[in-house]
Amino acid sequence: MRQIRILLAIVTSVVLTGCINSTTLIKVKADGSGTVEQTTLMNVRAMKSMMPGMQQSGQAPNVVNRADLEKTAARMGKGVRLLSAEPTKNDNGFEGVKAIFEFDDINQIQVSQDPNTGGGGDARLSTEPTKDDPVKFKLTRTGSTSVLTINFTDKPGGGDTPSQAGDMPDLTNPMIMGMIKSMMQGFKINIGLEVLGSIVKTNAEYVDGPRITLLEMDLEALLADEAKFKALQGKLGPDASLSEVKPYLKDIKGIKIDGPSISVEFK
Repeated sequence: MRQIRILLAIVTSVVLTGCINSTTLIKVKADGSGTVEQTTLMNVRAMKSMMPGMQQSGQAPNVVNRADLEKTAARMGKGVRLLSAEPTKNDNGFEGVKAIFEFDDINQIQVSQDPNTGGGGDARLSTEPTKDDPVKFKLTRTGSTSVLTINFTDKPGGGDTPSQAGDMPDLTNPMIMGMIKSMMQGFKINIGLEVLGSIVKTNAEYVDGPRITLLEMDLEALLADEAKFKALQGKLGPDASLSEVKPYLKDIKGIKIDGPSISVEFK
């Protein structure tokens, strides 16, 4: 399951990804229309200390690139359009962009279940789907309620993420682990779904009112328990699927992954 093995890719590409905080929230109405809110922040202070020439060699992380965002909208699905985009920052040295996309029919939408950590000087995370691993949605009306099904790819992914032991840093080395922990401070990814109404019933595991967590990673919390992280690493073989790995995630802080199929009835 690429969604889980991406953890190892994140650790391997620590210089590019250790300073990112990304939140994606899909809001859907009973008629199937809605929005995708995406906020992607980078720890600018940390990036400048690691790469002093960042501002000279690449685009600043809080610059709104509407051309790229329009491409993201087109790749999300038919009829998706960019509604707004603005620079944003928090009090911890993180800066970035918040973009809101609008859609008319969630049945036409697909988003990525993996953070995009490759390519480009800005190392952005993206909801853009790939041909191998889209999260797809299906909404049907049943009388007075709507039923939304979210389907994740449950098969092992391709070979574009590190999955072999030789590709991974030596996590038994205290110096390497200490460096990784320092770099991962503030690294968080959250992908959620919010129904604009009330949930009647659902098989989702992580529910808070009208909101469902599809994916949540807090690498600082995950790496705090080195023994559990190393045990998890041993379960993430190249042929592991989400269904096979999910039982091992129950008692591990810093990671929540639902699926491979979630159903939510709401009105």
